[in-house]
Amino acid sequence: MNFNEWFDENLSDYASDIANHGADAGYPHITYYSDTTVIYDRFENQIFEALSQDADDMGYDNIDAMTSQFARADMLDFPEGRKCLLVWYMCEKRARELDDQEAA
Repeated sequence: MNFNEWFDENLSDYASDIANHGADAGYPHITYYSDTTVIYDRFENQIFEALSQDADDMGYDNIDAMTSQFARADMLDFPEGRKCLLVWYMCEKRARELDDQEAA
């Protein structure tokens, strides 16, 4: 199972809300560090690849330059926060993809 499949199975009912309001609003499976840490560890390579590609596509020199611009960049200062923030990023990315598919 990849991250998108995990999201579709667990959070697709919330995709529109996540796409429009962000993943930090309190949704199942992605509210607590204990949950997001497990998700991050499970999909770490895929998350890194997506972040790397997105940073490159957006013209950033590296992932850190991109993530330092996130609204909740303060979470990058400790391991559990970093993992949570990057899981939220992936959730928002997938939610926007699903929201765009519905609109088409």
